[in-house]
Amino acid sequence: MTAFDTKLPVSLGFRTGNTSVHTSRTMMLEELSLLFGKVAQDATRAAYPAAITDDNVLGKPTRTTRLLTAKRLSELYTLDPSNTLFRLLRHFWSADRAARPVLAFLTAAARDPLLREATPFVQAIPQGEPVKPDQIARHLNEVYPSRFKASTALATAQRLASSWAQAGFLQGKIKKKRSRPTVTPVAAAFAVLLGYLCGLRGKRLLDSVWTRLLDRKPSEVTDLITEASRQGWLTQKAAGTVVEITFPGLLRPQEEKAAHEPD
Repeated sequence: MTAFDTKLPVSLGFRTGNTSVHTSRTMMLEELSLLFGKVAQDATRAAYPAAITDDNVLGKPTRTTRLLTAKRLSELYTLDPSNTLFRLLRHFWSADRAARPVLAFLTAAARDPLLREATPFVQAIPQGEPVKPDQIARHLNEVYPSRFKASTALATAQRLASSWAQAGFLQGKIKKKRSRPTVTPVAAAFAVLLGYLCGLRGKRLLDSVWTRLLDRKPSEVTDLITEASRQGWLTQKAAGTVVEITFPGLLRPQEEKAAHEPD
C-alpha cells in the first residue's frame, strides 16, 4: 500500500491494496461503452450483470465468459449506481463522448492500484518514442520485486499497454508509440473531482495524482479547469493566490462528508 493509498476514500468507491484486474484483463473500454449504450443511466444495480450475462449485450460466446466479464467490469467500475464513483462516471459520461476514454481510465485508475501506480512510467516516455511490453515488464519487476513471475510480468505489461492505448497514452496496434490522450474540460473536471473526493482542496486540486494522470502541463490543466468552470461543470473562484473549487449540487450530503473525511 502506498502512502497515497491511505488517503483514498474506499467508502466512495476507491480501491487500495495489491490486487489488479490487469493480471487478467485490460480496462475494457469497448465493453464498458457497449454496456452503457444498452443500460440506461437510471437503471438499477441488477440491470448491469443481467445485461451482460442474460441478455449478452457484449456478445460473449459462453455464459462463463459473460460471468467473468461482469466480474471484471464490476471490479474496475463497480457497476453500482449507489456507488459514488460509478454514479459520477455515468454523469460525466453522458456529457461528452470525446472525454469517455479518459473518464474510464481515471475511474479504472481509482480502482486499480497497479494501473495508477504504473502510469507515471509511461508518461515519462517522450512522445513518439516506442513503448515495448518488455520494458514495461522490467519496470514492474523493478518496482515490485518478487511479485510477478517472468511470464506474468510480460502478460500484465501487455495488458497495461493495451489500457494505455485505449486511453490514448499509446498508439499503434502492434508496435506502440507514446502519444497524448484527448483531454477535454469534462475529463479535467472529473480528475479534479477525484481529488476533491480524496479530501484535497484549493490549489492542491490542480496538481494531484489525478490531474497528473491527464498527461498535461500544470498550465494546461489550469486552462482546462477554467473552461470547465465556464461550462458549468464546477465552480472556480480565485482571489489572489487563493483558489476555491466546488461542485455545487453534484455530491450528496453523505458524500460531501466522506470527501472531507477520507478513510
